[in-house]
Amino acid sequence: MGPIVGGSHGWPFAAAGDGRLPSGYIEEEYFLEGDAVHYALAPGAEYAHDGRWDVVEREPSRFRTRFLVRRPVDPSRFSGTVVVNWNNVSLGFDYVGRLRDDDSEVIASGGAWVGASVQKVGLDGLPGAEARGLIGWDEERYGTLSILHDDASFDIFTQIADAVGPDRASVDAGAGAGAGAGAGADGVDPMGGLAVERLLAAGESQSACRLATYYNAIQPVARPFDGFLLIVYAGGGTRVEAAGPGPALESIPEELRSVLNILPFGSHRLRADLATPALVLNSETEVLWYLPARQPDTSTHRLWEVAGTAHLDGGFGEGMEAEWQRDFGEVISMPLIEAVAGPPNTLSYGPAANAALRHLWSWMKDGVLPPEQDRVELAAESSSAGLPELLRDELGNAVGGIRLPDFAVPTATHVGASVGPVPDLAGTSTPFTPERLRALYPDHAAYVERYNGAVDEGVARGFLLEEDARRLREQAAAAPVP
Repeated sequence: MGPIVGGSHGWPFAAAGDGRLPSGYIEEEYFLEGDAVHYALAPGAEYAHDGRWDVVEREPSRFRTRFLVRRPVDPSRFSGTVVVNWNNVSLGFDYVGRLRDDDSEVIASGGAWVGASVQKVGLDGLPGAEARGLIGWDEERYGTLSILHDDASFDIFTQIADAVGPDRASVDAGAGAGAGAGAGADGVDPMGGLAVERLLAAGESQSACRLATYYNAIQPVARPFDGFLLIVYAGGGTRVEAAGPGPALESIPEELRSVLNILPFGSHRLRADLATPALVLNSETEVLWYLPARQPDTSTHRLWEVAGTAHLDGGFGEGMEAEWQRDFGEVISMPLIEAVAGPPNTLSYGPAANAALRHLWSWMKDGVLPPEQDRVELAAESSSAGLPELLRDELGNAVGGIRLPDFAVPTATHVGASVGPVPDLAGTSTPFTPERLRALYPDHAAYVERYNGAVDEGVARGFLLEEDARRLREQAAAAPVP
């Protein structure tokens, strides 16, 4: 039902801030309700390392949720691809990520973006912080939304995909939530009549964990998606039943396990018997967590590891501050950043994400495989605790992996996880001294020459788009280095 309007705020939560809606695009909100099937492991099945998880349906539950749609107005501009994003709720509210931003490849290519609210915390908020959930934020608009339990999330995600996909049935219009919600004509199409050809499922961090389970257990049965993009994924999916059998990550407090519900990191692979392409884009932070789950690149699998970057991307929250200030009256604090034992990592894996998306379009549409990329290398000797360690160069930076220009021609030591006693997701960036900078780059021209060479290599190897390359060259020319 929708487009939804009204409410005490007058706009959808996480809607584009002033001036941030790309030219030629429209953003609308819709509600979806129905019965969501719950799943359980089939008798005798387990969360096997090979990812081949058999599930059976359980008793469904009733739900009503919302999804945001950002799409081109002009059908001639539309690429035919819709990215369905599993909104992340680790902060206690719907974090929609940056794939919808105007500098994302999704928008640059003429794609559409759908932000799916499929988890209970996104609606209700975390205990003690209910005001950040959709219902607490705007009860007039969202007061009728309800998800019984995250066990319903997988089928809700499927149903939202069906509502925007190639074979979609129109979403029945209705009065929406509260007196201020608007109603459309019968047979509303959230995609505005666009000819959708393919769907890409995308998710970051915890949402990527849920997508891993979707890929392994639900996609073989439902098959709504033509491709998957898992960003900063630690190699552990989630259980299909929060209270069901199977190991949980021990470091997650018991009271949060129904929210996060994550299997141990590195405990399984993505199944290899599906024809659906899946690309995992990881920062340096996830390398050691993901290590036991590393699998060969195949016709349906790619692993890209971006050396030097951190789980909380250097651009994390960038552009979102104005929206958080508008929606919450404050910029949300990031405890995982504040716990860093040094300056937070400043690098962004965004350019590699754009390149990954460009390759995914061709992979899904024409079967053109993305280029294989080097993986981050391991040291020959383990740590004193007998654990693997990353191989680092004389500057303290990791060896191997995708090396974006700011890392290939560094001005700092960039680490994907802090070296302090409190582990975090923000990593560190420790600037070089002026003396070291001058030793590396005798003058500005020498720095620019090396930087542009790294840009050219990134374009040639396929992990950097020419559009981003132009911006990076300009950035290097203006940088005060040495």
